[in-house]
Parts: sequence; structure tokens; C-alpha cells
Amino acid sequence: MERQRQRYGYKVYASERDSKLLEVEFFLNYIAVASRKVDEEHCVIRLILSALATPEEISNLTKRDLRSGKFYSVRLFSGGKSRISPIDEKTFRLLKEISENLSSRDSVFRYSKEEIDEMVRRNSPPSVEYDAEKLRSDAARIISDNMFFEEHDPQEFQRLQDLSKGKDLKKMYLLFEDSNPLYSGAWDVDDDLMLAEFLRSYQFFIGYSEKELEEIADKIGEPVERLKRVLEEF
Repeated sequence: MERQRQRYGYKVYASERDSKLLEVEFFLNYIAVASRKVDEEHCVIRLILSALATPEEISNLTKRDLRSGKFYSVRLFSGGKSRISPIDEKTFRLLKEISENLSSRDSVFRYSKEEIDEMVRRNSPPSVEYDAEKLRSDAARIISDNMFFEEHDPQEFQRLQDLSKGKDLKKMYLLFEDSNPLYSGAWDVDDDLMLAEFLRSYQFFIGYSEKELEEIADKIGEPVERLKRVLEEF
């Protein structure tokens, strides 16, 4: 019989899921959490995770490319082509805050590919080096895998990535809502349970002693007292 448990806010099939994917999932969670200390860096990384945005698409983003309605989306430009991608609510609101004093045609970010790569590297887990492309690729891998376990067709994910004409946008949003942990808040640590999951995974994949808890708190921008309380409660 299939053994099932809850992890990061969605189902994990412990008898079948590749353990390597759990490690990759934690690495992405780590990068999302560690980047929170600087809003612009955090927003850039969330755009990669939420919309699978490339450095060129991020650099070309303007305030008028942000769209809201029944759900949140963003128009992305690269190589003379455009596509529309859904994004999660928290990333959208952070983008609105950052671009608040910009004109509609101003670039939200003024980073080169090299600067974005360095940004991702700076927030990578110890002894693991990510750049923007690896972060994007692994995010796509996790989303595609979660679609399989939510009984979606993984091949449909590849088809839906080509959104140059905006078709199937609503369907892609619903798929991402089910399958992208950023949309559910599972890769945030605002909730105590999610912070506890993050710390347990940190212990499993990286390891830390009680003395190092203060260093982890500093890395993720949280009071060490909260980390200690959460570990005791959960």
C-alpha cells in the first residue's frame, strides 16, 4: 500500500519519491529563505522560482508588466519575444513595493546576468553552488515532479512553459498553485510549522549543532529565540 506523508505543505510519497529530489527541494527552500534579508535579492530569486524567469527576463521587467485580476501574472521579455507567466501573490506584492516609485516604463531591476548569478550563489547552501540557470532548472524539476504526484501530466508542464501568446495561462496558474511550493507558502518561514520543517531539513541535509543555531538565525534573518521556541514546540 502506498505510504504517504505531509511535507512542505503538499504530498510526498515516501515509498516512491527520489530522495535526491528532497535534497534539491531543500536547497531551493534554503535559497528562498536566506535571500529574505535584502528585498530586491529576495524578489529576484522569487521571480526565478515563481515564474521560472531568466536573468534577461528579470532585467527587462518593467512596472507595467505586472498584472493582477483573478490571479497574478507578469509579462516577461527575452530575445525579442514575450511570454506571460503566473506568479504567486507574495512575489507580486513584493514587486509592487519595489517598483512603487518607478514610472511604468522604468526597469524594476538593473542587474546583469553576472550580478544575478552572484546573487544566487551568495544565498546558496554551504558547499553547494547555484547560479540563476541551475536555480531555474531545479525549480522546473521540482514543479514537474510535483505535477506527477498530483496526477497531472508532466509533459503538459513542458508544453505550458511556452506562453508567448498567453494561452493556457489560467491552467498554468492552477497547476503552479498545486505544484509550486512557493505558491502555498511552503518555502517561506513566516509560519512556525514551515520554519520547523525547514530546520529539520537543514539538520538532515547540512547538519548543525546547538551552538550553530545562532549562525543559522542570522543567515535567515530570524531571532534565535524564535528558532529555539519552534524546535521545542514542533
